Amino acid sequence: MRTGTPKLPPAGNYNFCLRSLPFTAYVHSIINAEFMAKFRLRLVNSVLSSLPTYFLTVFKLPKWAIKKIDRIRRRFLRKGVAEANGGHCLVQWSKTLRPKKFGGLGILDLDLFSRTFRLRWLWFQLIEPELPWVGTEPPVDAVDQQLFRASTIVTLGNGEKASFWQSTWLGGQAPTDWFLYKLAWIKNKTVKEELLNQNWTRGLWRMQSVDQMASFMELWVIVQAVQLFDGQDTISWRWTSDGAYTAKSAYSAQFLGSYSNFRGLSV
Repeated sequence: MRTGTPKLPPAGNYNFCLRSLPFTAYVHSIINAEFMAKFRLRLVNSVLSSLPTYFLTVFKLPKWAIKKIDRIRRRFLRKGVAEANGGHCLVQWSKTLRPKKFGGLGILDLDLFSRTFRLRWLWFQLIEPELPWVGTEPPVDAVDQQLFRASTIVTLGNGEKASFWQSTWLGGQAPTDWFLYKLAWIKNKTVKEELLNQNWTRGLWRMQSVDQMASFMELWVIVQAVQLFDGQDTISWRWTSDGAYTAKSAYSAQFLGSYSNFRGLSV
C-alpha cells in the first residue's frame, strides 16, 4: 500500500480528488479549521458580545465582570472550548479588541463599548430636554464627560439648554477644562442662568494661583462678548457628516490614533 503525498490529478480529472482519501481529508481539515475559526469569530461578536448590551446602556460594567466575560470570549475564540491556555493564542487579545479598520478582529471592547452607550445620556440630555429623566444625575463618569466634550460642539441660541461649565460653547471648548472649574459653587446651571448678573463668578473669589487668575481674565473677556438671541441652542457631533450622534462613530472615535500592522480586514 502506497503512503505519502498523492500525485496531482490530470487537468479535468476531478474524480481523482474524490477517490484519494488522504488528499480529501487534508483539504477538508484545512477548510474546516478556517471555517470554524471564522464561525467562532461570528459567534463571539453576535452572541457573547451582545448578551450584556442592554445592561451596558444603563450601568458601567465592573472591571471584574469585563475580565470574566473576556475570559469566556477569549477561550471560545481560540479553541471553541471552556478551557484554553496561552499556547493556543495566535493573536494578542488586546489587538483583537479593535475595529477591523484599526487592525483588529472587530471584537467589541466592552469597556469602550459601554462608554459609547453612556454618551447617549449626555446627548439626549441636550437635544431632548423634555425627557422625564432629564434633571437627574446621568450614569456617567469624568472620562465619559471628557470624551463627550471632545466629540461635540455647542452653538448658543437662547442659552437655555447648554450647560455653562460642561458644554463646549466656547469655540469647541468648555469652561470645565480651565483652572476655575473646581472653584465654582454651582456647576449645573445653563449659560443663560449663569450670565444673569454674572452668576458664573460666584465662588471664584477664592482664586489663589496665577494660572487661576489668568484663566479668570480670559474667560471674563470671552463671556462679556457673548450675545444670546432667540432660538434653541444646537449641538453637533464631530464624528459624523450630518452632526448626529451614532453609537458606531462614538465607538470608533475611541480608537483614533491607534495603530496595528495586523490586517483585520482580511479576516
